[in-house]
Amino acid sequence: MKQIKKVTILVISLLAVFLAASCFAAEGKASNELMILFTHDLHSYFQPHSNLTSSGKTEQVGGYAKLAYLINEQRILHKNKTLRIDAGDFSMGTLFHTSFADEASELRLMGKIGYDVVTLGNHDFDFHPAGLAKALQAAQAKSKQLPAIVASNVIFSKDDPRDSTLKQAFKDYPVAEYTVITRNGIRIGLFGIVGKDARDDTPFAKPVTFSDPVVAGQRMVDILKNKEKVDMIICLSHTGTSPVKSKSEDEVLARKVPQIDVIISGHTHTVLPQPIVIGKTIIASAGSYGEYLGMLGINFSREKGVQLSSYEIKRISTATPDNTIIAAEVQKYKALVNKNFLAPYNLSFDQVVSQSDFDMESLNSAYQNPREMGLGNMITDAYRFAVKKAEGKNYEYVSMAIEPLGLIRGSFQKGKITVEDVFQVLSLGLGMDGVAGYPLVAFYISGKELKDVLEVHTTVAPLMKVGAHLQVSGVKFSYNPHRMFFDRVTEVLIQDKNGEFLPLDQRKLYRVCANLYTAEMVDYVSRVTHGLLNVQPKDKNGQALPDYKKAVIYVDKKSSQPPELKEWLALAEYMSSFKSEKGIPRIPEKYMKAEGRYLSEPSWNPVGLIAGGNTITYGALFLGILFLFVLGLIILYIVKKIRLTNNTR
Repeated sequence: MKQIKKVTILVISLLAVFLAASCFAAEGKASNELMILFTHDLHSYFQPHSNLTSSGKTEQVGGYAKLAYLINEQRILHKNKTLRIDAGDFSMGTLFHTSFADEASELRLMGKIGYDVVTLGNHDFDFHPAGLAKALQAAQAKSKQLPAIVASNVIFSKDDPRDSTLKQAFKDYPVAEYTVITRNGIRIGLFGIVGKDARDDTPFAKPVTFSDPVVAGQRMVDILKNKEKVDMIICLSHTGTSPVKSKSEDEVLARKVPQIDVIISGHTHTVLPQPIVIGKTIIASAGSYGEYLGMLGINFSREKGVQLSSYEIKRISTATPDNTIIAAEVQKYKALVNKNFLAPYNLSFDQVVSQSDFDMESLNSAYQNPREMGLGNMITDAYRFAVKKAEGKNYEYVSMAIEPLGLIRGSFQKGKITVEDVFQVLSLGLGMDGVAGYPLVAFYISGKELKDVLEVHTTVAPLMKVGAHLQVSGVKFSYNPHRMFFDRVTEVLIQDKNGEFLPLDQRKLYRVCANLYTAEMVDYVSRVTHGLLNVQPKDKNGQALPDYKKAVIYVDKKSSQPPELKEWLALAEYMSSFKSEKGIPRIPEKYMKAEGRYLSEPSWNPVGLIAGGNTITYGALFLGILFLFVLGLIILYIVKKIRLTNNTR
């Protein structure tokens, strides 16, 4: 009996040791799972929108109700293991953003959908500091269910009162430099930045500025690692990636701040079918306008840290069901837009403006191959048409209208085109009156300065910004891309009042029309070209304009409409003026494709490379000749030295 007891005790002891060892081994291998659900660049696209596929078919994609359904589906599937985040530019892009300052509908909807943390993008500052402050205050006042906001490289002025209300709103919301969330046992630190390229696209954030994103990123990492002792660091980066590695800011960030585990990369509207992995940093992007939901699966363990377990960019299509609660909220905000924004224009959300019998070029194709577009021609023609209509008997002839490609935010597909569709194409900005939409401005510049404006298209756009490629009306020009930069335009023809195209007179003043943002970016062009391109807007007497207040175009002052002539309204008026068929104006076929308003004429002909050159070309030529002359003298000196040495031998 005693022997049996001894054996039993021995077996139990061995079993206990085995179980303890097994538990210890299991604990060493255990990992915590996390499903990161992410978006960026939603741009107030609450409703599904039309998209032209690569096969030429039109489909409806996106929509907050469908996005909410997918997010909730993942929350149920993964229980408490999901993190819902957004990398900025959640506003500015559709009619819904016209109530941003008063209703904060974007933030309130994101709260209802279940977002945990978001950051601010450059377009979220388009409402000016005061407008963004009002939105943050409205969100607080009207909802208790809001996402946290992180913004790590925003710098407020020390003594400029224009950003004082926003500074206070940041404290009250609060908008923090970072936040820490624990999810499924993982302590996660999140921060948000605006990148350098995005920073250049925020002229209306002044006096707010942004610090270097890499420096800010390193500072946040130091705090989160050393002070907060987090397990994982996520950067909500409104910075972006690029096929050109030297310009791919988030890849640069990953290399310079390798302690960041995950970068959700916004701003460039990139869709990454597979994540970019730099060292141990995972970079993920899910396109724009709510067309996709990004799903990034993570395993975390003490031994291995953060490991990628799964990655999917989920398309949101008509097959995706709606979340009925969010769908009802969207309809509520739609009614507010009709009442508060469109009614003064005698317009409504779904009102038909025109019809197209063809698909116009998609923005994706335009960005991949920047060029003259039929859509761009129609937009710039609309500006000249609308200014003439608005000024009536007091009309002063507009010689040229311009629109950068980057400010065109959508396109038109075959079928009926509504007020909503028109607004989405030219949706950006605020006017000086505080009302949504950039106003048109008109000012005078010399012929020489007009040529400098066109050099933005030939030099600035290829070197620096795809979005700087110009769409034009009233002008035809040719350029040689092989000529000296900032001197590539070889011929400019300007349309006169009779419709005839005449050679540019460099000393004459020409009236030019653009939207307010484009006009404001003149300073940017001068800065990035270091003064090589210098354009000074003037009045008709040639006096420099101190600002654009007197250059803004106003609609009929007897009208009940808001006074500024908005660019989207100019396009709507022009499209409504087209010849009707069955009671609906039809877009003319001439806008189906390019008309040849500008031509690239590459040539290495030596005469063509310098003929009619400006000071840049002739200065470079002089320096080249001087270099060859000095080089010749050096060679001659060396030859003589060698000969002298040989003779002495």
